[in-house]
Amino acid sequence: MNTTPATTAAPQEPVPPAPLPQLRLRLPGNWWQVPLHDRTEARASVRRLVAAQVGPADDRASVRIEFERRVLGALDDAIGGDGQAFHVALSIVPGVPLPVTAMVSLPAQHLTPAIGTSASATMAILERGLADLTEGGADSLHRFTAGASEVARRTRRHVVADPDSDETLPTVAVEYWMTVPGTKRFVLVAFSAPAGELEEPLTGLFDQIVRVTSWD
Repeated sequence: MNTTPATTAAPQEPVPPAPLPQLRLRLPGNWWQVPLHDRTEARASVRRLVAAQVGPADDRASVRIEFERRVLGALDDAIGGDGQAFHVALSIVPGVPLPVTAMVSLPAQHLTPAIGTSASATMAILERGLADLTEGGADSLHRFTAGASEVARRTRRHVVADPDSDETLPTVAVEYWMTVPGTKRFVLVAFSAPAGELEEPLTGLFDQIVRVTSWD
């Protein structure tokens, strides 16, 4: 008779998921990075930026006010939308303060496990979801490839309300939905800028920034 006591396998520790690759933006010119861990500190950082960029002169008060409103509006979107990084342009055009912002966020959505991890398969599912949010025309999707990622660009035009007056500020948001290599995840890179005559050249610039991004 075998009297050896029965043994049971030790419980296995769950294997943590591999960290996601980190997206690295190559932003031209000089940019100010705003911390996102604390809303109060983030808003204070924006106000310091505006004061440094525009200056205290009375004749520039309207520029300061508009610059701050635009950037704070984009900041609130970043904090409320799983923002990972938030940058404000300092000198894309030398000597001209442009309230252009760049945000990187990691949306919480996970795609179905059945699709595999190829960029094209992930984008095919993602694009169908984005198509439901568009109505054609200005909001239509534009597809292209950036390194190991598939990208869908969506342009949205809206207005930022001024809480202290009846004025509104026309704004354009250029969104780039990028697949994360080797995963079923995607990141959102969103640029916000004044709508108007600079919209077309700025969109071309944003396209180039996204095309030369890299993954760590």
